[in-house]
Amino acid sequence: MKKILVAVDFSKNTEGVVEQASALAQGPGAKLWIVHVTSDALQRAYESTQFYGFAPEFSSGLDGDVEMARDLCAQEYMREHESLLNLSSKMRQDGIDAQAMLLKGEAADLILEKAEDLDIDVIVMGSHGHSLLRKVLLGSVTEEVLRKTFCSVLIVPPLPE
Repeated sequence: MKKILVAVDFSKNTEGVVEQASALAQGPGAKLWIVHVTSDALQRAYESTQFYGFAPEFSSGLDGDVEMARDLCAQEYMREHESLLNLSSKMRQDGIDAQAMLLKGEAADLILEKAEDLDIDVIVMGSHGHSLLRKVLLGSVTEEVLRKTFCSVLIVPPLPE
């Protein structure tokens, strides 16, 4: 049985990554997990709007900002979850045994953890999905997965523009 984990980031490269993973998952007995790791940055942004231990007269005027941050955070999680469900639904319509997973935390670590837990044969992911500035500031998830992996990794280059 072929076990495939496809990591998606919803960048413009996601379509190519999903196509490659779908091609690998053709045939009997293949199982595919579509994984998106959402950043803790949204949660940290929400938490930064919380004012614990302050007198009510200093924090009461900020309730609207707190609610807005919480709502934006929840909306983003729901959008990502819906996108994942749409991907897995389309794959199942194409005859692929696919399951979606939305995880929260450090992307490379969680991708590798899930791959190990599921005894994955191959991880499929894009070569880069975000800007150079983000790569410089945060490092490349793909590069980190490659450095720490225990299984094969298929890197999908971006589609030509």
